[in-house]
Amino acid sequence: MPQELQRDVWKTDPEWFKAWFNTQAYHKLYGHRSEEEADRLVQVLLEQECLNSRGSMLDAGCGAGRHARAFFKRGWEVTAFDLSKASIAAATSHPHVPANDKLQFKVYDLRNLDEATEWQGAFDLVTNLFTSLGYFEEPQAMERIVGHFSGFLKPGGQLLLDYLNPETLAKQLVPQERVVKGGTDFEIHRRIHNGWIEKSIEFVSDGKRHHHVERVQALTKATFLDALLDAGLEVLQVWGDYHLATWKPDSPRTMILAQKPTNI
Repeated sequence: MPQELQRDVWKTDPEWFKAWFNTQAYHKLYGHRSEEEADRLVQVLLEQECLNSRGSMLDAGCGAGRHARAFFKRGWEVTAFDLSKASIAAATSHPHVPANDKLQFKVYDLRNLDEATEWQGAFDLVTNLFTSLGYFEEPQAMERIVGHFSGFLKPGGQLLLDYLNPETLAKQLVPQERVVKGGTDFEIHRRIHNGWIEKSIEFVSDGKRHHHVERVQALTKATFLDALLDAGLEVLQVWGDYHLATWKPDSPRTMILAQKPTNI
């Protein structure tokens, strides 16, 4: 690939997620993320008695709300938020969402959690699932956000973080492919560059060529464990997939369950 074209492929905006997450193309490309997968994960967590008794929870970066709905169906009182107005619109209009004040969806930015004073000490469980953290270029952004999550927990409350495993992804990386979804032909390039996992996505819609680049930090298990410790949380479990298999270096995910001490 010519050098000039290579630069164009990776050209992006630091706040790429604001525009991309609100497009129809984004939801078309990732529409395969199933309700059933989210439902199974929540069911396994409850069957293995990993979580405390049902109570109030915050789903941070909820997307279209599939995990929030799964927890709500099983008796949790759920507040869920996402930056994307389109995702929250999809969540609130979902046919399985009842008119109920115990399942609430909000548009909110992870970077503004210091303003959410009403959430301090309010939740028995905070979740951040499916790599919905690590987009931000601000130094120590992840650590600051994890600190806010800790502040939102009641004493004894739990935090469940889920992220891709960059070590496994690096070994399995597909540098280039074409994907057809819903009649749209997506040209996709992938790379790991300067500590970031990047995916360049190009497609044609309404006669115009569009280009978006997704970027997430290559955050490791050790980085998350340090952030949780600094936030005053005790790590209870580290899993490597949505079946709750024990984490290994070649696991596809890094899923960590931590708890806030009760003696605070």
